[in-house]
Amino acid sequence: MQSKKLNNQRINKAIIYEGYGAKPNETKFVRESSSGRSTIVAIGNPSESVAVAIELVNEGVELIELRGYIPLIWKVKIIEAVGKKAKVSSVTFGIESLLLAAAFSKSYDEGNPPREAYIILEDGSNAVTDRFEKIFDFQHTTFIPVPNETTAVKVATELTESGYGLIELYGGFTTAGAAKVIEAVAGRLSVGIGSFTLHETAL
Repeated sequence: MQSKKLNNQRINKAIIYEGYGAKPNETKFVRESSSGRSTIVAIGNPSESVAVAIELVNEGVELIELRGYIPLIWKVKIIEAVGKKAKVSSVTFGIESLLLAAAFSKSYDEGNPPREAYIILEDGSNAVTDRFEKIFDFQHTTFIPVPNETTAVKVATELTESGYGLIELYGGFTTAGAAKVIEAVAGRLSVGIGSFTLHETAL
């Protein structure tokens, strides 16, 4: 595959996240924007992530982002499976979010987690009208496309005040942009960011 810079260009991206009891062939959302196609797939078990990733790459996905709850070993297996056909990123949590992320994980395992939100960079999106929610039993996930990182900070502040327990950032946040989101929530909830950002790498 020819090398190209990812920032400021269209790129087909995908998010794989674990939804309680989800079936990957039944829970799939596709969005188109000037920044490229975004595909969101829910899986019921991390072991399903490899097959889903292979299917996504066959559909032209160039960047796969894994939610923070998917163990690192599955990122390794996906990288082995797709080779150089796509970049694979996984959401991680900094020291400022570790205790809150652990508390969220415990509440998830116990079946009573607070609401979670995924903020996704998407050119031309509207953070109010384009947001949507997916519910799996006790798990409530809000997906919020935002046109830029400044809007993401405003949304993160809103989510914090609304009682959300976790935010994950997708779509190519810069390190500085992610830091501003973390600063905005002021330690009141955990914020996960990708293991690399689009301006730092190329396919």
